[in-house]
Amino acid sequence: MGFKQTALYQDMTPVLFFAAVFSSMGAFTFGYDNNWWGGCLGSRHFNLTFGSGYKIENGVRIKWMNANDQSAGTALGTAGIMIGCMIAPFINERFGRKVSFMSLAVIAIVGSIIMACSTIKSSYWMLVAGKIIVNCSVGIASAVTGVYQSECAPHRIRGALTNAYTVFNNSGTLLANIVMYGVQSKPNASVWLVPIGLQFLFPIIILIVTPFLPESPRWLVGQGRTEDAFIQLRRLRGKKMTDEELHDQLQEVKDSLEHERANQSKFGWLQLFRGQDLRRTLVGCGMLCLQQGQGISFTNNYLNITMLNLGFTNTYQLLVALYTGKLVITFLGFYLPDRIGRRPMALFGACSMGSCMFIMAAVATATNNKPTGALGNLTLAAIFIWVFTFSPTWGALPWTIAAEISSQQLRAKSLAVAAWSGYAVGLINNLVVPYIQQAQYGNLQGQITYIFGGFSIAAIIFCYFFLPELKGRTLEEIDMLFEAKVPARQFASYDLTSLKEERAAQNPHGNSEKEGSLYHEEVGTRKNEATLA
Repeated sequence: MGFKQTALYQDMTPVLFFAAVFSSMGAFTFGYDNNWWGGCLGSRHFNLTFGSGYKIENGVRIKWMNANDQSAGTALGTAGIMIGCMIAPFINERFGRKVSFMSLAVIAIVGSIIMACSTIKSSYWMLVAGKIIVNCSVGIASAVTGVYQSECAPHRIRGALTNAYTVFNNSGTLLANIVMYGVQSKPNASVWLVPIGLQFLFPIIILIVTPFLPESPRWLVGQGRTEDAFIQLRRLRGKKMTDEELHDQLQEVKDSLEHERANQSKFGWLQLFRGQDLRRTLVGCGMLCLQQGQGISFTNNYLNITMLNLGFTNTYQLLVALYTGKLVITFLGFYLPDRIGRRPMALFGACSMGSCMFIMAAVATATNNKPTGALGNLTLAAIFIWVFTFSPTWGALPWTIAAEISSQQLRAKSLAVAAWSGYAVGLINNLVVPYIQQAQYGNLQGQITYIFGGFSIAAIIFCYFFLPELKGRTLEEIDMLFEAKVPARQFASYDLTSLKEERAAQNPHGNSEKEGSLYHEEVGTRKNEATLA
């Protein structure tokens, strides 16, 4: 509690809170879109309308979604996210974070209109086309939100602030499951039109609110707009910092940027794979690939179908309960990453999630994928524990780490590549899971969780040897640690005093004191002019 009072309480301001909340609205669309789609895949009327396959029901052959329909519809949506991830840096770096938010909102609205129009001719592929476009906006949000939040946040609460993305993601997930619980049994188009209609709400909110968000001060410094950066940083910090402290913080950002420009030959995409930037890229990509590999795409898109295959009948009620608990647990992410640290939470999460997956797989094997009684309850408990563990650990941490680990010049590109690589793993999952699970193909059903448990073992090994502890470090200090090639397990305890002295010697601002005085004099003059006006 003491840490909460001295860090989160002291550093948070109304404008910073406003920025964290509304910059995360794109994540709401992500959680919402994935889960209403997963709910529709288990809905009878949706299958009867859009299915291209058939199944026998009470001796009658009826239309139904086959593995091709499920795989293509879900995987192509993920492909849309990947496209958005690669579009994002070009908007993000040239026009800024706020323009990126506006762009994703417009794209989401266009995609939702196309999805709604698919009802006119009951066109499944038109529905999927709209889903691809909506998910392009999700990809932009994934590649922009973490960058924006990490650049706006004070270093002591950076983990807490970036957790807002996960909270909104899970809020969208919960709302989608509540909506699907209400409409899934309807014998008409409201099964998909109601969730699509609600999907319009979130990008509209983004369009209305984004003009009032502060721009990233670090992006403004990178554009040479130091005075604008000071104004935006003052908005974000409120009265928590003096003008001198704000100037010192911006000078540190500027020095770090100049050092990067002097020591890195290029800032194009290839720079991500050179020197210490390669190490940073691999950590960010590794975290987001392992996030997907441990089963979150499977959970979001196919959990409803899997639970039906395992014999559970009240799946929509179970999903509402599950994701309500998940949202509540997510709030731990506002405290734990900046208190306990990234490494311990990632290691604990992978251990717990892997254990749950192996329990589910073992029960499915022992019961021929039809767990009942105590074993059915054990499977259900393992599902709940996996989701509750994932939320504050591997749900939030990979995004936080991928956003904060990159150098300033490459942050937008780095997060875009990390997100793209993670979604590539999710794309593979979404493509192959229906074929691996269904009886006419692989027929693994619940035993598919052996695969995801194996990825958790890989995550434990990866985090222990390669994941540095970034808790409490400024973004500029993280730059120094990577430049000095400090081993991952020494990041938390490494003394930066000598590195800072060396950096100061390499960047001699002989006239920095004079520049600082002139800067403060200019700021004071503007205040006096404003007062007279």
